[in-house]
Amino acid sequence: MAGGREFGYSGYDYMSFQVTERTNGGVLVLALAGRFVIGDAVEEFRQKVDAAIHAGQVKIGLDFGQTEYIDSSGMGYLVVAHRVVGDAGGKLGMFNLTDRVVDLMLLTKLSEVFHLYENEGDAVAGIEGGDVKRMDLIAYVQSKGENHEGGE
Repeated sequence: MAGGREFGYSGYDYMSFQVTERTNGGVLVLALAGRFVIGDAVEEFRQKVDAAIHAGQVKIGLDFGQTEYIDSSGMGYLVVAHRVVGDAGGKLGMFNLTDRVVDLMLLTKLSEVFHLYENEGDAVAGIEGGDVKRMDLIAYVQSKGENHEGGE
């Protein structure tokens, strides 16, 4: 960080980031909206996860339907949250992945680590211990390509 400035954070007017909470069955669902990037966004998410765990809520679903972008800090904290929730005896599942998030999961190979589901119903059932098929990102990408004229 030359000159003490944080690259890509100061001076940019990014869409504000919000984490909203709801429950679905025994699962706390955190809906992430906006740009999940270094700074306030990652800190807000970290605080929500920490508060949930301290309250004994260790079944957590992350709704990425409104997530515009995730940087390396956001991805890094998703890995930390996955580990922390697992260490607390719970499960962290992710669903409603946008195309950008799918690409990122495949690129980083974290799709093999995270519990990924197509929709909230599957995620809640999987997090609560049901036998639910996890999202197949390769099949998802292939189906997108088949629906894109001229795409490979």
